[in-house]
Amino acid sequence: MLGSVLLLAAMSSHGGPPMAAVPPSVLHALIVGGGPDNMHNQVAIESNVRYVDKLLPHSTPRHILFADGDPSNQDVQYQDAANVIHYRAPNLPRLDGPAVLANVQQEIASLAQDVQSRPKDPVLLYFTGHGSPSRPGFENNRYDLWSGQSIDVRTLARAVEAFPVEAPLTLVMVECYSGAFANLLFEHGDPANSLSPHHICGFFASVPQRMAAGCTPEVNEANYRDFTSYFFAALTGIDRLGKPVTGADYNRDGHVGMDEAYAYALIHDDSIDTPMCTSDVFLRHFVTTPHEEVFGTAFSSVERWATPAQRAVLRALSEATNLTGEVRLAVAYEKFKTIPTNTERIDDVRLMRLIRVANSVVLAHTLMETGDAEARTRYTQLIHEEAGNPLRSR
Repeated sequence: MLGSVLLLAAMSSHGGPPMAAVPPSVLHALIVGGGPDNMHNQVAIESNVRYVDKLLPHSTPRHILFADGDPSNQDVQYQDAANVIHYRAPNLPRLDGPAVLANVQQEIASLAQDVQSRPKDPVLLYFTGHGSPSRPGFENNRYDLWSGQSIDVRTLARAVEAFPVEAPLTLVMVECYSGAFANLLFEHGDPANSLSPHHICGFFASVPQRMAAGCTPEVNEANYRDFTSYFFAALTGIDRLGKPVTGADYNRDGHVGMDEAYAYALIHDDSIDTPMCTSDVFLRHFVTTPHEEVFGTAFSSVERWATPAQRAVLRALSEATNLTGEVRLAVAYEKFKTIPTNTERIDDVRLMRLIRVANSVVLAHTLMETGDAEARTRYTQLIHEEAGNPLRSR
């Protein structure tokens, strides 16, 4: 855990020397951002890089890969008050190189080497930019890198296998089609394989089949509506403009975990985003309850089974979609079946989010009631990791 650590200086019962102090954990971070070319390297992506870098603890060793890696090149696209497009040089606190495949792989390998001797140190991998779908199946989608390069799910999975298996890895990806990267849960990033032994939890701006918000040339950050803005503001209590953010401590324990920040984004993100997390994929892999049975569950039961954060989402999105009563999930599911996958209507998007959260609550209850012991244990570990906060200590 980040933050201060109690140093034990008590003598042993035999009068021996003091116990060795346990060094505090240190967060390690890699931030990858930018578009595949100038025309898709919008200022909002650069802003995401700058915002997340600013939120990292001062002690965090971090590297930033962005666009072509040249701090003097005018490759950041922005729009002026007259809606005219311009380009300028990057405005970042540091720039360690271009966001190309070899650099991403090298930086991850270097991170993995750094934590070999400190395998309990947390690691944050944050990607902001553009994504592309794979065909067929959306299981091996790509994050678009500079100069037309990319890194797909399975390539990133192979890269993170270099980390010690006990190292806590957090992956946050906010590009279009990013949810496919939740497949890093599985060996080599392939859901046909067994679960990976690595401790990976991740949060993503969209399901694998959909685009995401956040790639605007708009320069006014007060107008940004995207997963990065809401997730990290809730997680740290500080928004892009430096203003305090409250209301995400749903279990009232004085600590905002990533699961709560995720819930906050589901409620407040007024964009096309359809956020998802690794536990969603875990549950859908191990529990195969038919949708009709899931959404035929009484709403009061789903509320009872939900965590405080999930309960807040269920209630807020029910209200936002004008759904009430015990059969509201069945009604929601019938509406959901008629919605185009690529819809951009905010009411449709909110309904999609409600459906996904309700589904996860019911599947989690089923798993814990009837699933095998190994799956239950691994799921419990995963949701514990998702409830952590690598940017803040308790």
